[in-house]
Amino acid sequence: MLFRAKPDPLLARWDELMRSVEVPFAAAVEDEKNRYIQEAAEAFLVTLRLSDTGYELHRANMAEIANRFDRIAIRIALLEALKGIKSAVRIMEKREGWESLWFYLVSKWVQDFGAQRARETADTTRSDMQRIIDVALSASEEFSPQQVAVKLLRVQGISAFRARTVARTETHAAMMYASEEGAAKLGRDHEITILKSWLPVQDERTRVNHAAMSSHVAIAMDADFIVGGALMKRPGDPRGGAANCINCRCVLTYKEQE
Repeated sequence: MLFRAKPDPLLARWDELMRSVEVPFAAAVEDEKNRYIQEAAEAFLVTLRLSDTGYELHRANMAEIANRFDRIAIRIALLEALKGIKSAVRIMEKREGWESLWFYLVSKWVQDFGAQRARETADTTRSDMQRIIDVALSASEEFSPQQVAVKLLRVQGISAFRARTVARTETHAAMMYASEEGAAKLGRDHEITILKSWLPVQDERTRVNHAAMSSHVAIAMDADFIVGGALMKRPGDPRGGAANCINCRCVLTYKEQE
């Protein structure tokens, strides 16, 4: 008989918060991807190519969706992260201070990562469709626009899975960004020395390199963790690459230095 470790209540809480954002996020991403695919398939019957204008609109829509849900994720994560820092309770009692910090983080997140994320997400769907067109054009049999359009519509099935992956990864990255950057700014602004720790989920789905972080000592807010050889400020830090970030469930915890 297998015995499973009791879930960490802090990790369970973060997972619940992430799901509250990622589920509607994924639905919005899937709807937009399917809209773009449907439009592209219909246009292909006339133009025999993928429209650049359609792609630009899709990319803009993806950016709007991501920014909308990232704002929600950052707000939720900031409130949750600061609960673990005693001094934050007193500091954040003033609503204007909290709102100012939230607005700062949202602006910085969009500035640092917004355009790149939207472009990458839109590029993936366009690349899936372009491959179908390229294969059809290079085939020995007679080219059929109708058959290609049908195959393009099948990308919608791939998009459903991708939408969930995008939403989970994006929500986690935004929340951990808000958590780490918010705590760091709080420490700087109010001269509080805060240490951060990497807390991994411990189950069969956890990456080996992430599970190993459970024994990592707490470090300064401006320091990097070494995760499987990669330098990362926090879970979801894009410097860790896709292998460390996609579908990650790890979180940060904080303590004030004695």
